[in-house]
Amino acid sequence: MLISMTGYGRAENKIGETSVTIELRAVNSRFLEFVMRLPRGYEGIEDSARTSLQSILTRGRVTVTLNIGTEQSSVGKPRLDGELLQHYQQLVNHGAALLGRQSDSFPLVELLKFPDVISYSINTEDQQKFMAAVMDVLTEAIDQLQAMRYREGELLEVTISEQLTNVMRILEKIRENDADRLQVLTDKMRKKILDSGLTTDQQIDEKRIEQEVLIWSDKLDINEELTRMDAHVQHFRELMHENGDAGKRLNFLLQEMNREANTIGSKANSTPIGHAVVELKNEIERIREQVQNVQ
Repeated sequence: MLISMTGYGRAENKIGETSVTIELRAVNSRFLEFVMRLPRGYEGIEDSARTSLQSILTRGRVTVTLNIGTEQSSVGKPRLDGELLQHYQQLVNHGAALLGRQSDSFPLVELLKFPDVISYSINTEDQQKFMAAVMDVLTEAIDQLQAMRYREGELLEVTISEQLTNVMRILEKIRENDADRLQVLTDKMRKKILDSGLTTDQQIDEKRIEQEVLIWSDKLDINEELTRMDAHVQHFRELMHENGDAGKRLNFLLQEMNREANTIGSKANSTPIGHAVVELKNEIERIREQVQNVQ
């Protein structure tokens, strides 16, 4: 079955007194890309997250967002960086002087929110336990992401299967119009000769007409292209059912199908077939748009 490149997964848990939420968003991309949005101090999760995601993804752009609650007493004791606090206060004083304001109007609680003024000292054992718990949350989010990608893949497969049925219907229409194409060509050739006034119906050289039609039949024969189109559609269906990571190969097959359609259109020399080829190419393009979502 097919697997979609798009999906969303979210998981949250409370580890001690700390709230942990992880969100995963996957969108289309030619290659496998990661965007990590992690709080300061949690960069160590990045490698583990990449490894876990690479085991199930081959293409797509995945954004990993980790949010940690503000109550961190369970994973470490707060420590005040007095030197950094004084540095921020000096900046506030300088800014207030430039604006002609009183620096004491800026509350201390706001200064304490500045980056790294308050940090948390965590012993190694507690940190390892906390990181392991965070990875459990990540695993749950990945499971949700994967479940959504499978659901989207099922819908894609249904839609594409219907479109492939339309392709086969159009190919059958082309075959029907191709059945009497040589007879139509023969009649046109005979009419052109008669309209020229150079000969009568009794004087037409039927053997010469047959030779001309035979020459044209080689140039206009589209049976080989139709047979290849049938094979491409069959292979397309097999890839959809047997391989979830078929996106790149399905794209290649669509290129081949479009090439065959162009060849049929250029060789057909038939208005009905020409119209059918336009319809065929439109259907192939619709399938291509769906395949852009396939891993």
